[in-house]
Amino acid sequence: MRTLIHSALGLLLTGSLVQAQDERMILTVDEPLAEHVEQLDIKIEFGFGEIILERGNPAKAVTGFIQYDEEYIRPFIKYIDDGSTARFKLATKSRHDSWGIGGVRKDMDSPESELYFTTSVPLEIDFSCGLGEAHLDLGHLQVKELSMDNGLGETTLDFSTLNGAILRYVSVDNGLGELQARRLSNARTKKLSVDCGLGSADLDFSGEEYADMEVDINVGLGSVTLKIPKGYNVELDAEESFLSSVETHGLQKRSRGHYRSYDYDPDKPTLSISASVGLGSIELDWLD
Repeated sequence: MRTLIHSALGLLLTGSLVQAQDERMILTVDEPLAEHVEQLDIKIEFGFGEIILERGNPAKAVTGFIQYDEEYIRPFIKYIDDGSTARFKLATKSRHDSWGIGGVRKDMDSPESELYFTTSVPLEIDFSCGLGEAHLDLGHLQVKELSMDNGLGETTLDFSTLNGAILRYVSVDNGLGELQARRLSNARTKKLSVDCGLGSADLDFSGEEYADMEVDINVGLGSVTLKIPKGYNVELDAEESFLSSVETHGLQKRSRGHYRSYDYDPDKPTLSISASVGLGSIELDWLD
C-alpha cells in the first residue's frame, strides 16, 4: 500500500511545500496512476476560497496545488493507493474560528486550488464548498458517481463533453449559494437530485445526447430554473402550495399537479420531473 499525506505540518513521501512571493504557501501534489488502479475515489471539503477541477494527464491520478495563508488555513491532502481503488482527499480547515461568517476575516487571503484528474479510470466524486467560487468542468472524465454540497458559494458544474462513463446518479445540495449546472445531458445519468434551500439553481439540460432522466427537485425558499432543449418530452409532477410558484410554460395540465409537454412524442426521451416547492419557485425555459 502506498500512502501520501500532505499537510501544513509536514510532508510524507512525495510532494512539495514552497513559499510564494506574496508570503502565501503553496502545497503541490503530483501522483502517478499505477497500472493496477481501476478506480479513483475523490473527496474534497473546501471551506473557503476558489477551486477549479478539470481533466488532467491520463497517466497521473491527480496533479495540482493549493495556495493559502498559513496564518489562517490548515490544508490537508491525502492520497492512498491500496489496490484496485485509489483514494484522494483535500480538506481545508481554519486555524481560528469555524467557516461561518466569523471564520472569514477581512485580512485573510482567499485560498486558491487547482486540481486535475486522470481521464483513464472511472471516478467517484464527493465535493463540498462552503464559501467562495468553485468551477468543475467534468468533460473528458469518467464520472461514475457525483455528490455535491454548495453552501454559501458560487458553483459552476459543467459536463462540457460527453461523460466517459455511465453516471449512477448526481446528487446536489444547494444551501444558500448559487449553482450553475451546464450541459447536464452529457452527464449520461438516469437520475438527478437537487435540493435547493435558500439559494438559486440554474439547470441546463442541453448536451450531445438526450436520454430518459428522472429529476427530483426540492425547493425551500430558493429558486430553480430548468433550461430544457426541445428534443425532450417533459412529465412534471409538482407538489406546491398557494405560496409557491411553478411556471409550467409549454406544458399541458393533465390532472392536479401533473403536467406534460403539449407536443409530447413517445419517440423522444423524457425528463420525468418530480418537484416539491415550499415558498420558492420553479421556472421552465425552453431552449431551441
